[in-house]
Amino acid sequence: MDTPRRKLRNLHLENVQNNSTPIQIPPSPMLKTLGHGTGVSVYRLDRSPKQGQIRSPWAVKRITQRTRATKDTLLNERIIREADILRKLNHPNIVGFRGVVKSPDGVETLALEMCNTSLGSILEERHDEDLGPLPAKNTFKMIMDIAHALDFLHTEARLLHGDLKSFNVLVKGEFEICKLCDFGVSLPLDEHGEINFQKNPGLQYVGTNLWSAPEIIDEVEIIDTKADIFSFGLIIYETLALVPPHTLELDAAFNSSNDVDLESRKQLNYSNCAGSNKSDLDDSLGVHVDERDFAVKSEAEDVVEDEEDEDDTKENDISDFSLTNLEQAYGTRPPLPVAFQLSDDYNCIVELFYLCTNALSEDRPAARTIWQCFENNAANVTASSDAAGE
Repeated sequence: MDTPRRKLRNLHLENVQNNSTPIQIPPSPMLKTLGHGTGVSVYRLDRSPKQGQIRSPWAVKRITQRTRATKDTLLNERIIREADILRKLNHPNIVGFRGVVKSPDGVETLALEMCNTSLGSILEERHDEDLGPLPAKNTFKMIMDIAHALDFLHTEARLLHGDLKSFNVLVKGEFEICKLCDFGVSLPLDEHGEINFQKNPGLQYVGTNLWSAPEIIDEVEIIDTKADIFSFGLIIYETLALVPPHTLELDAAFNSSNDVDLESRKQLNYSNCAGSNKSDLDDSLGVHVDERDFAVKSEAEDVVEDEEDEDDTKENDISDFSLTNLEQAYGTRPPLPVAFQLSDDYNCIVELFYLCTNALSEDRPAARTIWQCFENNAANVTASSDAAGE
């Protein structure tokens, strides 16, 4: 009897995940830049045809030359950890693992599935072009796909993502499928779906303050999967407001000021609103971006590593604006913008935003509840449409 196709596919995935085939990664200057941040760069690797067949490109992630020069191993360790996690994650809504290569100097390069762009890049462009909220059908698709990814992550993989934001949501095509990426700071969940920091002092939540849940900001001893759900709610907020959470007033200040040049305004854009979970305000709103992994730039742009390192060291210079209230807003539900008139198509999206950003974790829905409710809602809408057409 012939080997079933499913078994063949599983054997292929197993070979890929075990990295049985050597991967050749050329020097960074020979690759097209997809994104870069503090000590990390992501490139497009166009693979040569094999046996006359065109092969899909990959995204490769590695630490920069300047970071290697500092001998700081933290970021390289995160890449190794991310590779170990991704090897075990096989889900259509999680970015695919392709392999990992160690160079002679011990630096790891992570090869990943290539996606068109990130949700953050799409929202940033809409903001710059004054296009209004992301179309409801696209937000609906994103919610369904990422909720499926989180359900798998929380219940089967037993992991907390730990850094959900729009730039860690990848988009293929015209929202044909959305995928979750960047697992370098993910944390293991115990048998109760929790993380007890007191019992596990070696664990630390390293997310981004702007997207963090109140229990993270308050540094409680025990957190659960609902910390991810709060951050997910803020991604939904981004699709409506087109700015990072808690920055509406700052964005308005930049846009209304005649004294702020374009480069300064860009510091408030999506791609620059990242940083680790520190009290330092500049890190949380600065240009130093670790997780902008797949925010695709111009295809013509081919920046060498030294230039990227120079960008990494830019300092945030928005001290002319009052940021006093920003830190106080961390871990709270940001107000929706009043400028946009939302149609009835957005009702369930806005409702989910409010549910996910409830202050108490027990009041937030689980990822499975989210996709099941949205699936049922879609089925009801379809049924109503069919009945109306009869």
